[in-house]
Formats: sequence, structure tokens, C-alpha cells
Amino acid sequence: MDDLLRFNGAVRRDPKIDAWFSEFADPFRLLARTWFERMRGCGPDVRELMHDGCPVACVCDVPFGYVNAFKAYASVGFFYGAMLADAAGVLEGDGKRMRHVKLRPGKLPDDETLRGLIDAAYDDIRRRLALISAQRLVQSRTSANPTALKATGSSMTSKSAPKKENDTASPSRLIDAKIAELNDWRGETLARIRKIIKQADPDVVEEWKWRGVPVWSHAGIICTGETYKSVVKMTFAKGASLEDPSGLFNASLEGNTRRAIDLREGDQIDDAALKALIRAAVALNTSKARR
Repeated sequence: MDDLLRFNGAVRRDPKIDAWFSEFADPFRLLARTWFERMRGCGPDVRELMHDGCPVACVCDVPFGYVNAFKAYASVGFFYGAMLADAAGVLEGDGKRMRHVKLRPGKLPDDETLRGLIDAAYDDIRRRLALISAQRLVQSRTSANPTALKATGSSMTSKSAPKKENDTASPSRLIDAKIAELNDWRGETLARIRKIIKQADPDVVEEWKWRGVPVWSHAGIICTGETYKSVVKMTFAKGASLEDPSGLFNASLEGNTRRAIDLREGDQIDDAALKALIRAAVALNTSKARR
């Protein structure tokens, strides 16, 4: 089930990596450092270590990216790069899994392209780990009560999804499992908005309510992440009281309290506008809590 490459000893911040960057003040190490900092900032579950003489970034203990510096170029690599979409054609390598981007003077990829590859590599490993966690959760429940759950194939079905709010698994783990269970554009969208919410509010609390709905709270509910056949719906608990200058709200517009954002397959998400809306919801919750 779990054939992921794993590195023991990955830590939140490895002083050996900072020492490696400062060992030589050459432009390629400085360039490599810029992109490793991007990897470090992907999420709170990022860990790191030195491996084969270069800095490696992991999700927990599973590596997703690395950087290196040579005499003529810097390199940004991905352990599962062969599985990444590469519309710009910047990835090099012909191995079974690994790919890299060479950063040469006068031949640098677009920053947005490289940022997108790093984010995609990080998200890919998170999805793989979530799927493994979901599979193990199903197996453990089935072993405890074979008639309670039925696993179809290697993934969770809607019948085997977590149902109870008092489940022994943490809400974050249940949301991981939900994303893995969907295994389509809806899972990708839910993962994306979850990441945006956490970036907008690092102190957000994840909850699991109403028989399987992800909820994000800070001094009260900020929003939910409901998934339907053709829509991922973000419902803001006090949306009617929020300013929405970018016009993100496109559903539940008639009520006096809630507002929602319906996201369909292929819809683009305005990260900056959504972060601003989330922060406004947090500010509203905290202001009410102080009264």
C-alpha cells in the first residue's frame, strides 16, 4: 500500500541546511536558497534534512523537493516530478520518478511556473499521504467491525466516508481522508481552498461536523467546505455581514446571515480576494467575541 520514499530524521528546521547555504557565497547557492525558502513555506507539515549533500524538503518524512548548486547552474528538483504537469516544458530528466529544473544565467524559468511546480509537488505528496491514511482508516474500521464498512477497491467510497463527529480520528485527518476519497477535481479544489484558508489564518481550527462536512473556525465558524456532484461550496457563516468587493459570493445571496461561493470544475480561484474575505470573517468573529 505504502511505497513512498521516506527519510528518517527530517526536522522542522535543520541548521545543517542553513550552514550549507552560507558555506559559499556564490550566486547559485543564493538562487537555490530562494527556491528552498519557497518549499519551506508550503505548509506547517514541511520538514527538511540534508540528503546526498543537498537540502531536501519533505511532507512529514516523505520528500517532495530539493535544491542543489553547481559551478554553472542551480537545480530545483522533485522526487515525484515525473507525475507533475509541465505545460511550460521546464522539467528535465528521464528517470522513473525524479525530475529537475536547471537554473542557468540567461535561462531562468518564469517564477510563476517554478512556484506552481513546487506547490504542485507539495500538494501531490499530501494527497498521497492522505490516501494512505484513508485506506488505513477504512481497513482498521473494517477489521474492528467487518459489517460496518465496505471498502471498494483501494479507495474510500461515499459509504465508507467518516460519518460521526466524535470519531477518534482528528478533524484534520478526516478532512485529509475526505480529499483522498473524492479523488477528482472536487478533492483538488477542497485541498486548494483549505490551503488558502490556512495561509490567510495560521490560527484557524479545523473541525468535522454534520456527518462529514469540513469546517474552519476562529472564534466561531468562518466557513464550511461542502462537496456535491458538480459543486464545491464554501459557505460563510456570517457572509451577509462581510464586504465582498471582488464579488466572490455567488450563492445563498437571499439570506440574512450566510453567503456562499460555489466552485465548479475549471473555475479559477482568486487567492488574494479569498484570503481577504477569510481575514474579514475572522475579524468579524473576534470582534463579536470581545463584546
